[in-house]
Amino acid sequence: MNSVKADVPALDEHARSGLAKVADVLLPGTGKLPSARSVGVHEVWLDRVLAADPRLIDPLKAVGAAAAAGDSCTLEEIEAWAGPDIEVVVFALTSAYYISPAVLEALGYPGQVRRPISQATPEEAYSEELLAPVRERGPIYVPTP
Repeated sequence: MNSVKADVPALDEHARSGLAKVADVLLPGTGKLPSARSVGVHEVWLDRVLAADPRLIDPLKAVGAAAAAGDSCTLEEIEAWAGPDIEVVVFALTSAYYISPAVLEALGYPGQVRRPISQATPEEAYSEELLAPVRERGPIYVPTP
């Protein structure tokens, strides 16, 4: 499935299969979180990331093609294939992972919902760490005319 806008180049199946291997190495899953491949990171979720930032396509195509052509896929190999674009590749795949509804559900993230301050827990409503810069600057009263 490809939900990328028409003006955004799509990944071919060869690159997608390689990116699935890369995603397996970077996000293998845990007892609580699913693996990247199982939530389809290399499919629709990556398409959404690419629709948001098409500049990511070239590094992903290169790494995906290299991973698909190789027999193995290790972190060292991914770093070698990506070169200076390693952060771009990791960013794109982890972004795709964390927009997957299955991952959000596993994390217990309800999404953007209305939550009035009156429903906040004491830890959410008050934080000494957040107030420290305000206290340090002191009063900034400005008299009105």
